[in-house]
Amino acid sequence: MADNIKEKIEDKVIDLIVSGALSRLVVFKPENLTKDLIVEKRGDYKKRVIALDIRGVESFDKGIIEKEISQLEIENNFKAEENFYLVFVHFDAVKQEISDNFLIIPSVDLQKEKVLISKQDFVRFLIESFA
Repeated sequence: MADNIKEKIEDKVIDLIVSGALSRLVVFKPENLTKDLIVEKRGDYKKRVIALDIRGVESFDKGIIEKEISQLEIENNFKAEENFYLVFVHFDAVKQEISDNFLIIPSVDLQKEKVLISKQDFVRFLIESFA
C-alpha cells in the first residue's frame, strides 16, 4: 500500500476515534514507528495503552487477510503483545473514506479470533478496553 494511502487511512481512524470517544480517549502516531497508532484513556496516569497496526485491504476476503497476516509474521519487527491489535480497513480512494466495518485481530491470537466490527463499535471497544 502506498504510504500516502496508509497515512490517509490512519488519519481517518484518528478522526473516528477522537470524534466517537467524546474526549475520553487520546490517540496519536508514536515516534518509534513500530506501531501505527497509540490510544490512551485521557487522564490515565497508569499509562495503559492500546497499540494499533492499521492495514489497508481491498476486501475482507479470507485469502487477502491471511496473506496480510503471513506477510506481517515474516517481518522482523512484528512482536505479538497484549493490547496490540491489527486493524484491517478498506479505503475507498474515490470517496476518500474508510469502510463502515473494520476487522480487528488481537496480535497475540492471529490465527483464531477475528472480529468484524462497525466504526461505532470499534470506538466503543476501545473505550471499554480501558474499563
